[in-house]
Amino acid sequence: MRGVTAEPIAPHPTKYKESLKTLAESSTIWFTIVEKKNMHFMGQCSIKVAEPVKNRDGSFEISMYPRFWGQGYGMEAAWFIVDHAFKALGLQRVSLDVLEGNETAIKLCKKIGFKEEGRKRRANWVDGHWEDSLSMGVLDDEWAEMYWKR
Repeated sequence: MRGVTAEPIAPHPTKYKESLKTLAESSTIWFTIVEKKNMHFMGQCSIKVAEPVKNRDGSFEISMYPRFWGQGYGMEAAWFIVDHAFKALGLQRVSLDVLEGNETAIKLCKKIGFKEEGRKRRANWVDGHWEDSLSMGVLDDEWAEMYWKR
């Protein structure tokens, strides 16, 4: 007999390599982030153009090994791929979702021009508590104003 409980159930995380393969296969563009001096894998970033394509909206994702956090690599990679999404893919909007507890990522996204657009309350169970998920986005004209018209 199956038991019923009010206790939260936390799923087991997918292995990183497996999730990277799935992400790469489903992305419109996918970049590997490597150290220039030794070509060691540091992380990845990607853009997936949302359906319908006519809306020219892309979802941005980035992940890096923790040992590379706080050194500016994420900022450089994020700026590069968002700029590429607007220039090469002709997107009019790039959006992302981030958990409220990831203050570093939120700060990075705001620093390069993303704005908070919405909040999904109690979206993810993490480390014994609920966290909201923030929706953030940047538009092509906002990006152009910040970076291309200097």
